[in-house]
Amino acid sequence: MLDWLKKCFGSKHQPVHPPWRAGQYVTYFLEREDGTWTAMAIRLHGQLDDGSWALSADFKTPLGECTAWFRSDPRAALDAPDPVPGRVERIRGALMSGNVDVATLVQRPEMQTSMAMNLLIVRRWDTAKEALGGAAREVRYPCGIDRAYPLVTPIPGAEYQKHHDLNPRVMLTGVACLSIDGGKNPITVTSFGWSDPKGSMPDSYDDFVDFSHPKRVEHEGFSLMYPATWFLRSEETEESGLRTAKHVAQLGGNTCAATLSVTLSHGDDAQVAAERDGIVSRLEALPGSKEGEVHRRTADVPVLAGDAAGFAFDFIGPAIEGFSANGVFRAEAGDRVAHVSLFGCVARANPRRDLTLAEMRAVFRETVESFQFT
Repeated sequence: MLDWLKKCFGSKHQPVHPPWRAGQYVTYFLEREDGTWTAMAIRLHGQLDDGSWALSADFKTPLGECTAWFRSDPRAALDAPDPVPGRVERIRGALMSGNVDVATLVQRPEMQTSMAMNLLIVRRWDTAKEALGGAAREVRYPCGIDRAYPLVTPIPGAEYQKHHDLNPRVMLTGVACLSIDGGKNPITVTSFGWSDPKGSMPDSYDDFVDFSHPKRVEHEGFSLMYPATWFLRSEETEESGLRTAKHVAQLGGNTCAATLSVTLSHGDDAQVAAERDGIVSRLEALPGSKEGEVHRRTADVPVLAGDAAGFAFDFIGPAIEGFSANGVFRAEAGDRVAHVSLFGCVARANPRRDLTLAEMRAVFRETVESFQFT
């Protein structure tokens, strides 16, 4: 086993991807032959005092979500596992139980963490660097990836092989797709990029927001359909006598980004009615922005039932263009109000600007229209 590891890992640490920088991210979607799926988002948070890197990976399956933490040491021995997994936090879904069948157990989000290891470990292999020096094949993967360098790695004692399609544009891993025996259960990259914590503009436009694989997700008090690799995180507050839960997902990088937020407030009929009317009034009062121009749209407006109100806006700034879709909903019992808001923006110089804005308009509208109280 040790000899096999040394053969794969080699003796060099040259990466097969852009150099790691805090704020880089990559998302993947796994679609299995049996119809089950896993979505994953890996993010690089920065370096610790000892020089090691801190990473997190969010996982989502039909059974829930979790966040796993990893530590990667640039000085780790080549035959040592790297990155090293740390704590795993359950975000959504039932607690794990021993009284479940194997098929259910393997779909638990906590059981998906090895996916991140399998993708991140490739960067250390000499065989991966050698593959990048070989012939590329034509592919059709997201993010404009049309060429990939194949790497096949046998697994000792197993009857299958792992097939990696490498592309050095892919942040953090360099892996565009990982499959079994050349096509089974593919784990495919769906977005990557760099979100600079300091907010500076990068020297390229190679960052993306994933708009694919919409899945309906059950949250506490509501359900919503949105791309699988979007991960809503919540916090509860008390505002104006209303018990409010805010769910937010931050997506993309410095030249292409999006935000999904769902604000759900509970109170008596009068409080909820006042809150609903206040939100609608503020949206109706737009345009008006100190940073650019906001234009109310008549197209791409969410079509909603009952007294729910839908809004759509274009944002035009000096350096970016954006789109926003909003929906304001009141529960039939009158005790809850929800505001679903999506905003996306693209650098005006980004060559994918028009295509990305068109995707945003379609996905944002459909996301708002999918909202349901539960």
